[in-house]
Amino acid sequence: MSKKVFKNSIFYMIASFLPAIVGFLMLPIYSRYLTPEDYGVLALVLSLQAFLPLIMTLQIPSSISRFYFDYRDNKIKLHTFISTLTLLTFILSTMILVLMLFNYKEIISFLFPKTTGYDKLFLLGILTAYIAVFNSIFIALIRVQQKAKLFMKVSIFLFFISLIINILEVIVYERGAYGVIEATLITTVISFFVYAFLVKELFILQFNFTMVSEPLKYSIPLIPHSLSGLIFMYSDRIILERYVTLSAIGLYMFADKVAMIFKILVNEFNSAFSPFFNEKSKQSKEKAIKEVQNISLIFIYITSMLMVLVALFSVELVYLLLDEKYFDTWRMIPLLSSAYIFRSLYCFSSSGLFFEKQTGKVAIITIVAGLTNFGLNLWLIPIYGLMIAIYTTIFSFFITFVMAELMSYKVYYLQLNMKKNLLILIYLFGSIILAININENFKEFGYLEYVYKVFILFAGLVIGYKLDLLNIKRLMKIRKG
Repeated sequence: MSKKVFKNSIFYMIASFLPAIVGFLMLPIYSRYLTPEDYGVLALVLSLQAFLPLIMTLQIPSSISRFYFDYRDNKIKLHTFISTLTLLTFILSTMILVLMLFNYKEIISFLFPKTTGYDKLFLLGILTAYIAVFNSIFIALIRVQQKAKLFMKVSIFLFFISLIINILEVIVYERGAYGVIEATLITTVISFFVYAFLVKELFILQFNFTMVSEPLKYSIPLIPHSLSGLIFMYSDRIILERYVTLSAIGLYMFADKVAMIFKILVNEFNSAFSPFFNEKSKQSKEKAIKEVQNISLIFIYITSMLMVLVALFSVELVYLLLDEKYFDTWRMIPLLSSAYIFRSLYCFSSSGLFFEKQTGKVAIITIVAGLTNFGLNLWLIPIYGLMIAIYTTIFSFFITFVMAELMSYKVYYLQLNMKKNLLILIYLFGSIILAININENFKEFGYLEYVYKVFILFAGLVIGYKLDLLNIKRLMKIRKG
């Protein structure tokens, strides 16, 4: 098994964990300087921010990672291709930005009818999303060249810049929710100039219309795919805004911020895995399948063990780090985290679809999952309230994985070891249920609470041993022949 994907993924994870670490380190401070209502407003601003890049770009930059390898051997064509896509993205996103600047108040009141008096925060969020569009292109170019170490070094630099700006805005100047959004905008602008400098040699003054058609065929089917993905990631917050208080949304957002660590873990591993998989598949699909079978099983097991660890000690984590008004988030954190295990399985199962350019099938998966999530939230949140949004999120991620398995079967099936993965999933969710029960009844258990927690972790190690997943050195060896 190639070590490159794991090595690069470690660099990418460090790089992408750094912004999350800024947020994580700031959580104890935010819990003292921001009310749950402030954090609820932030959740809604970030929800709007998440949708804008899709609307502004039509997913055109997503084709870079797929078509880069088709032009890699011809430097002039490669630079022309990258410049063409970037210029096209600039034109589209700028047009959308101008339209939004003239109508953003009406858009905000339509999306969030109960949230008034925060227009300036949403305006800053719109500007941040616009600049982030170009950052995503620059980052994609660094990743597709597999310059993971460089990306990590730059991210470390930007990490300290972001941390300083956040401290100044929130602690020194005490600007509350406005300070958090403004710090994000400033950091995004600085990141733009840094990343642009790193990839400037890839751009030339060329625009080739003939290079647009194939990326459009690839990216346009991804619009409903990405839109549906955003719907089931953020529709809960939009619907919650109509039925619960901003404070309740703030608690939900806080829990999601902690769970986001696992989202980053999964997404960044996939960022390293994707170019590796595409390269291997071009050489030999049979060998690529063998690589995926082992890589996926190791990653699912390690991620599950980390999720169990968080579930077992979520009370201690929240008690030590956060202000008491955020204490109830401990129940939400392990449940929100568990959803990303299905996200990970989906990433592996759908890799063959992306390689074969079957983005239409990928779109169907996320459309079904997104509509299911939206429908369930619309139906159940008014009845059961906040917690149901967590369960619908888990269920939606599960649907994406199952559908990816079914869709890829006759296209490029990666034959994940489902028996072993099922055993790991049973252990994961069984442990989360037990952890929540133990933490809720800690007074009855006393010191036995920690005996039970150690036993649960030990059971996970036994499962890893039985599945032969603890001998990482052997599993990481490069297969020959």
